[in-house]
Amino acid sequence: MSLLIDKNDEQANTQKIKQLIRRVYLYAIFNFFLVALVGVLLRTIQFSGIGSVYYKNILQAHSHMALGGWIMPALLALVLKFYPEIGCRVAYRHWRNIAVLIFVSAYGMLFSFPFQGYGSVSIVFSTLSILASYYLAFIVWKIRSETGKTVSGKFLIAGLFYLVLSSIGPFATVPLIIMGKAGSIIYFDAIYFYLHFQYNGWFSFLLLGILYKIFSASKNSNANIVFTLLNIACIPAFFLSTLWGKPPVIFYFISAVAAFLQLAALFFLLKDFVRAKGNGIQFHVLLHIALLIFSVKLILQFAGAFPAIADMSYQHRNFIIAYLHFVLIGFVSLFIFGSMATIFTSTWKYRFAMGLFLFAFMLTEGILFVQALSEKFVLRFADFNKWILAASCLFPMALFMIWYETLQTKNEIKAEL
Repeated sequence: MSLLIDKNDEQANTQKIKQLIRRVYLYAIFNFFLVALVGVLLRTIQFSGIGSVYYKNILQAHSHMALGGWIMPALLALVLKFYPEIGCRVAYRHWRNIAVLIFVSAYGMLFSFPFQGYGSVSIVFSTLSILASYYLAFIVWKIRSETGKTVSGKFLIAGLFYLVLSSIGPFATVPLIIMGKAGSIIYFDAIYFYLHFQYNGWFSFLLLGILYKIFSASKNSNANIVFTLLNIACIPAFFLSTLWGKPPVIFYFISAVAAFLQLAALFFLLKDFVRAKGNGIQFHVLLHIALLIFSVKLILQFAGAFPAIADMSYQHRNFIIAYLHFVLIGFVSLFIFGSMATIFTSTWKYRFAMGLFLFAFMLTEGILFVQALSEKFVLRFADFNKWILAASCLFPMALFMIWYETLQTKNEIKAEL
């Protein structure tokens, strides 16, 4: 099966890819709505007295659907939209195949994890999701000469490298479970390995690559510095996720250096952002918010290199949940919405829905943070479960409206394609 298309077929291929971007993005938003519904179910279960095993299984379905059903297809749509030098040169059937694999695996995990947790069926679909990511990485790597010479292209290729690297984590958890090490330090380190190279590798590098695509109309001299610093820091920054196990002191030092390099990269990134705005480049308000949250994320990671902060973070579960949601919803999801905003008409209903989504995000983050602080200082947060349930109900409402308003938009995909 050929990878590249004939120059004569490029126009027809491009039109198919435009349609695919729209479909994949719409399905991804609907999946985000389903993720939010499962999140509400998880909050409701806390009042039901159902056993912890069932809760844990549904939590697995929630997290796998969030990454595989919302983030992964949405990022695929972004790759096709912002890297037409790749998307339009590769035969449509390959992108369609990747999209199908992503969605089939996501729904397979959504419907298998609640009933069996990590079992034969859910592991098959989890593996299928990883194979879809390998397929995507393979295609981009094969035609890297089309984009690899630009800084934004380097970010994309590095992001895909970290995507592939992250898969070591899931592949390690199964034998660890078989060996009876579920719940051990090495087991959780394998999970954090996956999350780190997803969040700080794949997600961050791709989104920053897209940001530098937007910067491309503005002359800047810091792009390679930002890329180099973040690339050097990415692997050692994994140790920030292992400090809860109280490793030797050297790992605290490595973590602190990596976190400092990330802050240095942030300094140059923000200089480029300010310069681009000064040169008249327009950024959607959601990109402003996403970049602000990304900045706070790097500051929090630097703070987490200090033993007292690291211990406090991992001793209180809601700090971890708040942080993961902060990055996944606040940085990644808002960046996706902001990046795709050029395609879809911004009606007052869409703006209202997005405002409700932002309000739900800030409210749930605030409740989680306050509750975690209450645990830290041995205070009582009355009716925490009721408050967080009520706030969580706002997410599916907002996301259904966002999906419906996006569905109504008939605009042709333009921008980078």
